[in-house]
Amino acid sequence: MKSMSRWAGGVTLVELLVCLALVGILLGVALPAYREHIRRVHRVDAQKALVELAQSLERFYTSRGTYVGATLPFDRSPRDAGRAYYRLGFASGPDASGYVLQAEPLGAMTEDACGVLTLADSGLRGAATERCW
Repeated sequence: MKSMSRWAGGVTLVELLVCLALVGILLGVALPAYREHIRRVHRVDAQKALVELAQSLERFYTSRGTYVGATLPFDRSPRDAGRAYYRLGFASGPDASGYVLQAEPLGAMTEDACGVLTLADSGLRGAATERCW
């Protein structure tokens, strides 16, 4: 007669539950870090877009001597087709002597602690917290 081994193969329910608990713990640590990384990437893209818009406005000022009548070449970040994470526009201006650009978060980015990003003609950058620029 063959003896049946207690460990004939396969996994027990306890082993499966331990593995699921470990996966849950790893996800609990990794998922928030991943989300923050994605938010940071979208924020950097919006900052880059604000700088591009500022350069466009400075070219307008160089050719006309005023910011009055200036328009923005694009109004969203990212510029390509797809979901927009920031709405770009003027927070103040343009008047004859300056402007303030802003990037207003949309969708999932509204949960970002940085809030609205701003960039003035003087180079002054603004956000809800210091670490955002």
